[in-house]
Amino acid sequence: MPRRRSLLVGTFTVGMITACAGGGPPVAVEQADRTAAPVDTTTNNNNTNTSTESTSTTSSTLAVEVDDESETSADEPSLSVGDPLFPELGSLDVDVVSYDLRLDVEPGAPTVSGEVDVTVTLRPGLTVLPLDAVGLDIDRVAIDEVVTTSTSTESELLIDLPASVDASSGGPTTVTASIDYTFRTGGRTSAVGLPSGWITSPAGSYVLNEPDGARTWLPSNDHPSDKATWRFEVVVPEGVVVSANGELVERPDAASSGAWVWVADDPMPTYLVQMIVGDYEIVESPPATSVDGSEIPLTHVVPSGDRASFDAAIDGIDEQLRFFEELFGPYPLDRYGLAFVTDLSGLAMETHGRSMFGAGDFDSGRVGFLQELLLAHELAHQWFGNAVSPQAWDDIWLNEAFTTYAQWLWLDHVDLQPLDVHARAMLDLRQRTTESTGEPTVENMFGFERYDGGATVVHALRLTIGDDRFFEVLRRWVSDFGGTSQSTESLIGLVEAVADEDLDEFFDDWLYAGALPDSYPAS
Repeated sequence: MPRRRSLLVGTFTVGMITACAGGGPPVAVEQADRTAAPVDTTTNNNNTNTSTESTSTTSSTLAVEVDDESETSADEPSLSVGDPLFPELGSLDVDVVSYDLRLDVEPGAPTVSGEVDVTVTLRPGLTVLPLDAVGLDIDRVAIDEVVTTSTSTESELLIDLPASVDASSGGPTTVTASIDYTFRTGGRTSAVGLPSGWITSPAGSYVLNEPDGARTWLPSNDHPSDKATWRFEVVVPEGVVVSANGELVERPDAASSGAWVWVADDPMPTYLVQMIVGDYEIVESPPATSVDGSEIPLTHVVPSGDRASFDAAIDGIDEQLRFFEELFGPYPLDRYGLAFVTDLSGLAMETHGRSMFGAGDFDSGRVGFLQELLLAHELAHQWFGNAVSPQAWDDIWLNEAFTTYAQWLWLDHVDLQPLDVHARAMLDLRQRTTESTGEPTVENMFGFERYDGGATVVHALRLTIGDDRFFEVLRRWVSDFGGTSQSTESLIGLVEAVADEDLDEFFDDWLYAGALPDSYPAS
């Protein structure tokens, strides 16, 4: 099967506009019961670059499938990035620089009031700023403090740019949209069949955003190709704790209500946002030491009064970090941690810099096979999915296949699942499916073909190009493309450059085929 054709469109850089041709567990939600028991051995900032050189974060590009005949009016906003699975998400005209979010949360209330400042770079000539928004009640909108009008559709908030915004110049325009709004809590079921949005329970609330849940509680460019920095300010009653991504820079006194402020300087897309509100405890553990000698701050979230149940998982972080750093290169973010959420049993999510797990999957106080699997998978996502995010949702195998393979490596390392035996068993199971790993459907986006079935592709790649080149690819993937969103074509280009050979036949036979070979390549 031929590789899909991809173009870079809507590329805008300061002073110019061009169009050019370009060459879990844990998932946002990982299902804890998705993996079989161990095999018995006796028994964006949305940058795209298909070269192998380091990418620059000064330009914004979006790789999409396009129709050569399509045309868009210069002053009409794009309401899509052209994602093959979710064509209604994102906009080619919008590159979000930062989100500054303020929420007023009353646990148990059916609605939440919010204010958000979204600083965006827009393409020249635009008269309307489009943001993804579903079911939000918009109270007030301003652009650079000038109140303006807006229109809400079923999936978009269209903000009219006031005359004070000069969008007709030769270069892109940066503005800040300030939006006061209200959203209804409770979440929903996404098109992929998983819980999505702002989910409430007797213990509090949390968000699950992958693949399109953020737009149900936050006006945003809700697509993985667009990375931004974040500030979260959440006001809650006395005794209620808030966890979000990044560093905790402000919190209320223990006996008072007030604002929790978290700041995330590592750019991330909307689907990796963490928001946990409820009866929890913030735990700081001693920092981990990276292979390069730097310290990695560790901040965790545990149900209030129950820290001891999670100490074993927290204490194992250092060993897992060192193991993965030796394979993939230095930890790519500025901090890490574990968040254990009440009423999230059976799911896990690689939220940026602090992975999220169901507390019920860890409250035994011990770390066994399932816990080792979940912890390894979500930590590996910080390299594969978080540092380098998918350019479009049909690139999701780049997240899940590589982190599942990392999970295989870890389970082999701790003598819980022999790599060769398990790889053989998963290839046998892969023969029972017909959907290719590299071309998912919405309904099966997080299916076996992306996880253990996808890891068979990764294992076959390792055997094809050899260990030295394979692990060089993994390290280069993060060192060259960290902080950006990349496509499958970028990965293929890097592999072929490192291997110094054309691997079309390999990727056609393994990544894009429904029926895989019945045996692995000879090493």
